[in-house]
Amino acid sequence: MHSAKTFTKFRSWALLLMVTFLVFTLFTFSLRNTVLTPLYITIVIPIASFLLLALMVYATWWTYKNNEKVLKTWMLVTAGLFLYFMANFLYFLLRDYLGLISLPSLVDTLYIVAYPLLMLGILILMEKPYRLKLKSFLDSIIVSVSVMFIIWFPLIWPVIEPSQPDTVTMIFSLSYLFLDLLLLLVTQVVLFSEKKKISTISLFLVSLGIFSQVVGDMVFAYQVVVPNLLYLWLANTFYTLTIILIALAVLSYINKVEMDIKNKLSFYSALSPYNDWISYLPLVLVLFTYSLLIVTTPDAALIWGVGIIVVLVILRQVIFLNDLKRAQITLKRNKEVISKRKEQLDFITSNMLDIISESDANGVLKYVSPSTQQLLGYHPQELVGHSLYELIHPDDREKVRQTIKKSSNATEGLRVESRLKTAEGKYIWIETTGKPVVDENGFRGFIYSGRDITEQKKSAEYIKKSLEEKEALLREIHHRVNNNLQVISSLLSLQSDNVRDPRDHELFVESQNRVRSMAMIHEKLYQSDKFNSINFRDYLKTLINRLIYEYSQDLGHIDLELDIENVELNIETSVPCGLIINELVSNSLKHAFPQGRNGKIIVKFHKMKDKYVLMVGDNGIGPLEKSVLESSKKLGFNLVKSLIKQLDASLEILESEGTLYRITFAELTYQKRF
Repeated sequence: MHSAKTFTKFRSWALLLMVTFLVFTLFTFSLRNTVLTPLYITIVIPIASFLLLALMVYATWWTYKNNEKVLKTWMLVTAGLFLYFMANFLYFLLRDYLGLISLPSLVDTLYIVAYPLLMLGILILMEKPYRLKLKSFLDSIIVSVSVMFIIWFPLIWPVIEPSQPDTVTMIFSLSYLFLDLLLLLVTQVVLFSEKKKISTISLFLVSLGIFSQVVGDMVFAYQVVVPNLLYLWLANTFYTLTIILIALAVLSYINKVEMDIKNKLSFYSALSPYNDWISYLPLVLVLFTYSLLIVTTPDAALIWGVGIIVVLVILRQVIFLNDLKRAQITLKRNKEVISKRKEQLDFITSNMLDIISESDANGVLKYVSPSTQQLLGYHPQELVGHSLYELIHPDDREKVRQTIKKSSNATEGLRVESRLKTAEGKYIWIETTGKPVVDENGFRGFIYSGRDITEQKKSAEYIKKSLEEKEALLREIHHRVNNNLQVISSLLSLQSDNVRDPRDHELFVESQNRVRSMAMIHEKLYQSDKFNSINFRDYLKTLINRLIYEYSQDLGHIDLELDIENVELNIETSVPCGLIINELVSNSLKHAFPQGRNGKIIVKFHKMKDKYVLMVGDNGIGPLEKSVLESSKKLGFNLVKSLIKQLDASLEILESEGTLYRITFAELTYQKRF
C-alpha cells in the first residue's frame, strides 16, 4: 500500500516536470524571431541548474537523516552539480551577458573539475561483490554508441570537419563529449552491477539524462561551427531535458520508488510476439552504424568507431552463446531432475493407499492418481474429463454437492464420507478431504485426497450394533432389578398387613422404604440414557416426597426446604447416599413432630470443589446427641453409621432449632465395568 502511494506521488511529480519542460521548450521556440530569443534561451540553463542544485541539497540533507550509507555519494554529486551550476552561471554572465570570450576559461575549468566528482560519487554506489550483468551492459553501450555515431558522422561531422575550427576550441568541444561519454559509461557500469545501494529506476533516469547531455553536446558543437538560434535552442532543450531527468532520478530516490525495468520490458514483450524487437535493437543499430561506411566518406575515426562497435557485438554474442550454453546445461539438468521426481512421484502415487485428484469449478476431474486403479479398478485416464459425481452413490450425491458448495463459498477445507462405485459395479466407502484452489481470478476447483474406510465403516457398524445390544441388556437388567425390588417391597407391604404389633408393623414399613429407595435408583437408571449415573436432584425430590406421603397420616403440615444442586452421581455413591437420606428423613418424620405438630424438613446438597456436602434436618423437638447416635442399637442408626463408613464420609451434628446433620464425602470411584 505504501509502495503504491509513493509511486503515485512520484508519477505526479514526473508529469508536472515533463509538462513544465514542454511548456518552456515550446514557449522558447515561439520566441525564435524576437530580440529576447538569445537571452531567454541562454538564461534557462542557469535557472534550471540552480533549481536542480537546490533539490540536490535537500536530497543530501534527507540522506543524512534517513540513509547515511549513501551520504558520500550525494555529497560528491551535489559538489559536482554546484560546480556545474557555477559554470553555467558564469558562462551566461561572461559570454552571453558581458561578451567576454576566452579559451581556456574559468568556466571550462569548473566544467572539467565537476566530472571527476560526479563519476566518483556514482561509482561508490556499487557494493561488493563487484559483478556486472555483462550482456545487458554491452547492449546498453552498443545502443548508446551506435545512436551517437548515427547522429555524429552523417549529420555533424561533415559540417565540423571542413570548417577547421581552431585547435583549442576543438579540444574543449571534444573533451566535453569525451567526459560525458565516460560519465555515461560509469553510470551504466553501476546500473548493470548486480548489487547497488540505490534503486535501478534512479540510475536508469540518470543514464537517460547523461545520454541527453551527450546529444546536447553534439548539437552544441554543430552550433559552434554553424551559429543558428534554432541549433542553440535545440542544444539547450537537450540540456534542460538532462536536468529534468536527473531531477526525476532524485525524486524517485527520495520517494523510494522501486521498479524492475527488465520485468516491465519482459511484460511488454509478452503481450505480443511482435513486441520482442527490443532484444534485436542493438544489432539493428549496429547495421545502421555499419551502413555509415557506405553512405558517407569514411575517415579513420569512423572506421575505428565502427570497428570498436563490431568488437563489442562479437563480445556480446560470445557472452550470449556462453550464457545460452550454460542455460542449456541447466535446462538439461533440470529436465533430468524433473524426470526423476516425476518417476518417484508416479511410483509413490501408484503404490499409495489414498486417491489424489483435482477437479475444476464444475466438478470435472482434471487429474487422478494411479492409485485409483488399485482402489477402484479404473485407469486414471478413464476418469479424467468426467464429473466426479458419476462415481458417487445416488444417495450420497446431494450431501457431497452441498459440502463442496459450502466449502467453495467459504474457501475452506472439506471432509465428507461417501460411497464410490468401483469398476466391478460395487460401492466402497471413501473419506474425502479437499482444499479449494483459489487464484487471482477466484475459485478454480478442488484438490482431493480420498481414503478407503469400508472396513472402518463395517467395524463402526458392528461396534454400534454391539453397544445397542449392551445398552438394551443393561436397561433390561435395571428394569428387572427395579421390578424385583418392587416385588420385595410389595411382599413386605402385604406381610405388614398381617402384623398386629405396631412396633413390628413399623419395622416392615421401614424395610419397605429402604427397598423402595434402592428400587428408585434402578428405575432412574432404566429411564436415563446413562447407565452409570443418575440425576441426584430428581432422585432426592422423588424420594423425599414419597416418604412424606408414607407418613402423612400421622403428621400435621410439613414444609420442605430443599436446596439441591443439579449434579450427576454414580450408582456406587447414589445407593448408600440415598439410604442415608431415607433413614434420616424417616427418623425426622417419625420423631421430630409429635402429636401432629407442624414443622419443616430441611435437605441441602451441594458440591464444594471435589467434595459433596449433604445436610439433612428438621425444626422439630430437638437434636440427638452424636454419642447417643454412635451408641444406638437401632437398625436405622446402625445402618447410617455403616453407610457413612462405606462412603468414607464425616458426620457432624450442627446446632440448630431442631436436628441438623452435615455429611461430607467424595464420590466413590471404581474401575469402569463397561
